Amino acid sequence: MSLRRLIGNLLTQRRIIPILAVAAGLLPACTAFGIEGKLDLTTPPHPPDVSGSFTGGTSAGGAGAIYSTIDTHPTGTGVFDPFLTYQNKGVEEGYNYSPTGQGGNGQGYLDTKRVDQWTHDLFVSDLKVVTLDGQKGTFYAFELDANETGNGNINRLLSIDDIRIYTSHSDTANSLVGDNADLVDKLGTLRYAQNASLGVTANWVLIDASKKADGGSTSGSGSSDMILYVPTSLFPTTGANAVLPSDFLYFYTINGVHDGAAEGSLGNAGFEEWRAVTGFVPDGGSTLLLLGSALTALGFLAGRRGFADHA
Repeated sequence: MSLRRLIGNLLTQRRIIPILAVAAGLLPACTAFGIEGKLDLTTPPHPPDVSGSFTGGTSAGGAGAIYSTIDTHPTGTGVFDPFLTYQNKGVEEGYNYSPTGQGGNGQGYLDTKRVDQWTHDLFVSDLKVVTLDGQKGTFYAFELDANETGNGNINRLLSIDDIRIYTSHSDTANSLVGDNADLVDKLGTLRYAQNASLGVTANWVLIDASKKADGGSTSGSGSSDMILYVPTSLFPTTGANAVLPSDFLYFYTINGVHDGAAEGSLGNAGFEEWRAVTGFVPDGGSTLLLLGSALTALGFLAGRRGFADHA
């Protein structure tokens, strides 16, 4: 085992604590957003936190998804232990899977890279259940290390234009979807989506890969940038669409759609990496909350009319 991997394992073991404290102070929902459902995480407030809700995302039956800035050190391949790695100049997209009949660290479906070492299958049983102080229910957490250019360069920005999470009893990635982005919805039962339908990016998040919660700066691999908390209530364990611990979990995302080079939010640098949280979730220090509302067709069509305030 390499020294780098050993250090990462030790850090993970030290962080096994069941509760993550998140500040409870909230401002009106609209303060987090610009036009068309934009959630701007590039200028974290110090304090209080800001929360809001997309009008077109899906989180039926739960408190909603929470998007937050976070600083985790160290990260980087070998320590961060991603299940999804992807890279492309401009718009980039991918989902996790393990290849059938091939191996190595090469190009995968869509823009995924390094399959099947750092892009591979993930199972529901792999996920850690976490609780957040001040929030009802429990969550699964997914952490992003965006390896974009550092402080002072406009390319440090990255738009997270959609996230869609599916579960399946079987390996649908290789049997039904493959390299066709139009077939992503065939990955399985949709459990969470940032937008109303595949190919729609009205709800999007802007992050600054150079920002640290303490006001400092960083760049590239070595510091995580965003964490997504998804309510476990979206993964029911009973009923017709019950989730099994052995189910495949597919995590699809697309980045770099909005504003492009004008805002610098295209993918421009190294690999983007996602990992599932399986231990303690560290508090990034300055947390921005996105409390996703229920997905309905009406809600999506009304996306320009306003945002729902939380009580």
